[in-house]
Amino acid sequence: MYSFAFPNMLSSARSNLIEDHEAIKSNLILLLKSSKTSLFGDPFYGTELKRFIFEQNHSVIKDLIIDEIYEDILTFMPQVYVKRNDISVTTDGVDIFANIKCTYYLDQKSDLYTINLTNVEEV
Repeated sequence: MYSFAFPNMLSSARSNLIEDHEAIKSNLILLLKSSKTSLFGDPFYGTELKRFIFEQNHSVIKDLIIDEIYEDILTFMPQVYVKRNDISVTTDGVDIFANIKCTYYLDQKSDLYTINLTNVEEV
C-alpha cells in the first residue's frame, strides 16, 4: 500500500510517497483527525470525535469515542483488521489518547498506535 507523505506531499517535480506500515499509520492519523463533511469528494469520510472529546469525562463518552473510532476504521481502512476490544482511550489530564492495535491484512503483522486526539499539530 502506498500513500502520500502528508504534509510533505510534493518535492520539485515528483510526489513523495510512503508505503506499508508508515502509510497505514499516516492514514489512521488523518482519518481520526478529520471531521465528517470536511472532505469534498466524500462527505462521510472522517469522524465525529470533536463532538465527544470536549464533553465531561464519563464512561459513556469513553464508549462513544471507542465506537466512533472502531466504526470509522472498519468503514474507511479496509487494509487493517481491528477489534473493538483492541481500542482504548486514556487521558493524562490534559490530552486524550487513542490506543489502537491494528493487524495488517497484507502480512498479518500487528502494530500498536497511540494517537493524541486533542493535539492538532501532530498531523
